Amino acid sequence: MPKPKLELKEILLPTLSLFVICLVIAGALAGVNAVTKEPIAVNEAKAADAAREEIFPGARFVNNGGYFTAMDQNGTPIGYCIDSEAQGYGGLIKVAVGLDAQGNVLKVQVISCDGETPGLGQKVKDEGFLEQFVGAFAFVLKGDAGAYASLPKSIDGVASATYSSRGVADAVNLALQTYNEQIRGGEAQ
Repeated sequence: MPKPKLELKEILLPTLSLFVICLVIAGALAGVNAVTKEPIAVNEAKAADAAREEIFPGARFVNNGGYFTAMDQNGTPIGYCIDSEAQGYGGLIKVAVGLDAQGNVLKVQVISCDGETPGLGQKVKDEGFLEQFVGAFAFVLKGDAGAYASLPKSIDGVASATYSSRGVADAVNLALQTYNEQIRGGEAQ
């Protein structure tokens, strides 16, 4: 049986139609991204400011590049706040870590964990989980034989949310690393 002969028009017309459709959709997505990019950045900055304010109420913050110095009303440094992020189950988990002058964790606030599973992974925002970080200097999930196994403090992860819990612990550890490199070992002693 001879193969049916396709004409150029039968090949070109559907191909060009799909190309134009894809081009229009890509342009629409780029337009939506351009319109929403700035409001999203503003909202993320507001959330980070609110988290720092929750850690050091009434403090004035000086942005030092990789970290913030919290100052009282007289301009005396009262601690540091470091924004950090690490991979969770459904995306990046962003935290603000409040530290005293010696680098001890005072408080941890989750800035965003929107990609985490509601009812499970988003429980990393709960005070009971975050309180485990207070007063210590580095963290590993109990039973986790990963890269942080030699660190001194273990925390209990949120049940059924191991990746989310590890994401918060990793973000806190990154903040502590920033403290060690930029504050403790750097210019802001």
